[in-house]
Amino acid sequence: MKIKEFNYSANFCEENIWHLCQNQELKGFTKKVLIVSNSSKNCPFRFQKSINDDEVVWWNYHVIMLASTTEVSLIYDFDSTLPVPSSAKEYFELTFEKKDHLKEGDLPLFKSIEARNYIESFFSDRSHMKDSDGNWLSSPPNWQIIGKNKNLPLIKLQDFSTSSEQKMYSLEEMEALI
Repeated sequence: MKIKEFNYSANFCEENIWHLCQNQELKGFTKKVLIVSNSSKNCPFRFQKSINDDEVVWWNYHVIMLASTTEVSLIYDFDSTLPVPSSAKEYFELTFEKKDHLKEGDLPLFKSIEARNYIESFFSDRSHMKDSDGNWLSSPPNWQIIGKNKNLPLIKLQDFSTSSEQKMYSLEEMEALI
């Protein structure tokens, strides 16, 4: 199901997905925000707009959405060159390398946050998008900073260490859930 209108700002995937979680065209879907990274903060993705074809780009983290019904599971990744949305099965197969091609520390890990919780609790002050002199690394979105109660700051979502507060899933565990 294509979304006709959505908020998008390059390099602010966590905010793009926050807005998508509220899109009325997805009413009736179970929505989960997936934060993708690993302990080395260097996770390989294929089929991303910032590279050519199926070459690999290494993101420190990326945020996508899984929208499901009893009949279908879809991934929304506005930075992918794959169709938006893609079937979750196809997205995972094409985007992520399998175990035998990567070192253990480079394998993707996933955090899954219920959309309602993400909408109510997510917070980012956008400081991760500024250099040490305070200059923007990428132009910020034209909407207001997201976050009211600051219970789920971006910095916590980016934590893929063993002390992370959120459960982490391997690629195989995520594929089994879809």
